[in-house]
Amino acid sequence: MRRFLLLMLFAACMGIAGSLFAFEFHAPTVDVNVTMQAQRFGGDEFGAFGGYADGPIDRYSLRHATIGLEGGIGERVEFEFRAGSATCFAGGAFTLLDAAAYYRPTDFLRFGFKKGEILRGFEFYEECVKVLTAEKPRFAKTFAPCHPTGAVVEIEHDFDEVMGISAEIAYLDGQSQNLDDEHDLNVGFQFRTPLRGLAVGGFFSAIRKNYGPGSDFEQVNDSGTRFGVGFDFERYNLALRSEYYRLQGFYNDPFNNTLYEDNSDPSSYIESADLEMNAFYVEAGYMVATNWEQVPFAQPYIRYQSWDKAANADGDHTYTYLTTGISLFLDENRHTMLRVDYEDSMDTPDGASEDASLLIIRLQVDFDWTPGTND
Repeated sequence: MRRFLLLMLFAACMGIAGSLFAFEFHAPTVDVNVTMQAQRFGGDEFGAFGGYADGPIDRYSLRHATIGLEGGIGERVEFEFRAGSATCFAGGAFTLLDAAAYYRPTDFLRFGFKKGEILRGFEFYEECVKVLTAEKPRFAKTFAPCHPTGAVVEIEHDFDEVMGISAEIAYLDGQSQNLDDEHDLNVGFQFRTPLRGLAVGGFFSAIRKNYGPGSDFEQVNDSGTRFGVGFDFERYNLALRSEYYRLQGFYNDPFNNTLYEDNSDPSSYIESADLEMNAFYVEAGYMVATNWEQVPFAQPYIRYQSWDKAANADGDHTYTYLTTGISLFLDENRHTMLRVDYEDSMDTPDGASEDASLLIIRLQVDFDWTPGTND
């Protein structure tokens, strides 16, 4: 697999070089997003598996502010670029969030280098500010690292006006952003079914982590896997999505086992490399035309999520949450949104602290523009 990807990347570099000599730039699409929010937490619990995107701190924040370009050079080279600030990434500092350069030898295939969201199902593949709810599920960052970097091969093919398939193979840096005895190999797909608006998909990730030298000065490595399947339906103003995930190997300190509920019970410890987790969510939203000039559209939504943090341990380790909210669109093109989102813990294992609730009030502006057009 590694040799195949290297050969593909060599061909991509040659194609990019040839197209650069042609110097036929296409007008890029410019995408701008600015998201301001107020957040308030209820409760104080914020454990190792808390899963919050932005710490349990009441505050006003610049949640997301980015500018991106997407365009091409000649007929075969495509590029993407997005820089800015996001509180869930790099501590909110201004940085490079996404970038990609592809070579497209045919209409349905392209390959190259990429930094950004990888095809691990529907929810993980989208930007945080573009999902139905204010934030992705609480387990998202535990199951999949944000914005990894690596080599990708992508396939996109339409069988007819309804059916089609998207697929991606990615060989990425490890958790420490390098390939020194670590990696993240992911295979994902989405299939647009004959039922208009319905897509199904899945992914599999094989991940290896390098911890550095252990107590005997030998290098310590552990491997793990991620797996997910789900569906996405969007039609008749209805948005409905559900996915199931399974994890083996959570990468905390390999010299300390993971403790669950009973400090006096050695059986409550599981080595991090052997830990298994299950999680799923189901969410739905409905777009309503209000006929109000100030708020042309409103989209109430709801999400239920379940996170079993120790599926292979004795006892109950499942946390569940309920998210309710509404997005109020302040213009006909839905570029400006006011969102009110509330998430609270429903069920918590006996003896465990209840995760904090979270209220988000967000104002979001998101638009794209191509030079030379009026759009």
